[in-house]
Amino acid sequence: MNNFKDFEKWIETGNEIEFSYKGKNYSVTYFVNESNKEEISFCEFYKEPVEFYTIEDFINNAKIDNELLKDIWENVVDISVF
Repeated sequence: MNNFKDFEKWIETGNEIEFSYKGKNYSVTYFVNESNKEEISFCEFYKEPVEFYTIEDFINNAKIDNELLKDIWENVVDISVF
């Protein structure tokens, strides 16, 4: 079973993560914004990303189809951590 605490740890250590949910692929990556600050980008592959400014913001607000990622994490599959 997928453990959301593991996912949180991967995010906190700056890992990039790819996974699938309901047959769609998603990614969590980091980037540096115009102010030279690191942010988190979350999106379905080949779709417009949603950007989060802090880890806490991402953990508490990242959604797929109006469902919080933290509430559906146990149902994601094909998890790759880089």
